[in-house]
Amino acid sequence: NDRSKFVEVEKEETLTYLSRFQSFIYRNFKSILSESEYKEIYPSASSIPVMYGLPKIHKTGSPLRPILSMVGCYNHAFAQWIGRQLSELRQSKHMCKDSFSLEFLRDAKMNNKYLVSYDVVSLFTNIPLEETINL
Repeated sequence: NDRSKFVEVEKEETLTYLSRFQSFIYRNFKSILSESEYKEIYPSASSIPVMYGLPKIHKTGSPLRPILSMVGCYNHAFAQWIGRQLSELRQSKHMCKDSFSLEFLRDAKMNNKYLVSYDVVSLFTNIPLEETINL
């Protein structure tokens, strides 16, 4: 119910965003992609993203963690395509998929060095939207 971070949108707004995104894809990708790639990322329709919540049962009061499902949204196929294009960058030895991939540290000699882990709280919902857009 936090209207400072999330707002309800109408279908007409989604169609406006769809039209703008179609123009963006056409201007920037039509001439550099194969026909099949272009068809893959060019949106022909869009649905309104759906938000739901998953309870954080490990916290007092079980607050909800907001989840925004973008499946069917105008930029969903493009986001998947970009993810595939950038997948090589995610194969770096300096990145870990999950805490299980840190098992090698169990026997590592740290020589008075410390491994630090941070828990990020509401990372994206606290970014000032207007300031970010105007950067």
